[in-house]
Amino acid sequence: MGGKMKTRIVLADDNEDELNILRHYIGQLPDFHIVDTCRNGEELIDSVMKSRPDAILLDIRMPKLNGLEAIRACLKIISDLLFIFVTSDEEYAVQAFELCAVDYVMKPVEKGRLYSALEKINKIRRRTEPGQALPGTVEFEKRLIIREGNDYYFIPVKDILFIEKIGKKCHIYTAANEYVTNDNIGEMLQQLPDHLFFLSHRSYIVNITKIYCVLARNQTYLAYFPNTSKYAHVSKLKIEELQNKLK
Repeated sequence: MGGKMKTRIVLADDNEDELNILRHYIGQLPDFHIVDTCRNGEELIDSVMKSRPDAILLDIRMPKLNGLEAIRACLKIISDLLFIFVTSDEEYAVQAFELCAVDYVMKPVEKGRLYSALEKINKIRRRTEPGQALPGTVEFEKRLIIREGNDYYFIPVKDILFIEKIGKKCHIYTAANEYVTNDNIGEMLQQLPDHLFFLSHRSYIVNITKIYCVLARNQTYLAYFPNTSKYAHVSKLKIEELQNKLK
């Protein structure tokens, strides 16, 4: 019989109650099939070697090997493995997305939030043809992770126009939204692809692919972007370097 192949999933969590919640929610989805459940990082690695899943849902804190350590080992077995962290540890979000996690779901797990994360896996699998790199591994799918209060935002870098440091906060501008964070501008710059983003001024990072003009104004330069009246400053010391990058 023809039809769409189900996404084969392995679950990993040392808490049986949490595994039961995931089993219950995922069991209601016709597109997904749980092929194995694991209670620690070592079991997960063994399972990936044997069952060759399409995706993993795993916790961070597990015995023997934690989730981050385990997923690094799993990616050596299946380089295009998709994975979602389901955890109560919010402090590992940056590390998770540096590994190209599809999503980072906080416990207690909400059904709608989990389904949203799983739909991202479906979309990636639909877009990915055999032999192509996964979207999560290419630059245009990379995300900037910021914290605003107790909330995390995962902003696609392709959407960022520029970042402005105002006092102790940084403002991230996209065509549709503005985000405010206490994150350090230097740390954010390190997260961004250096061939796309440029520190044009000590208080500004610009996406050079979004600039449509740079105008001289008194002792400085102003970079303008599509669909917004906002602009970024470019220092006199940086203008020549920026021009070279824009060529």
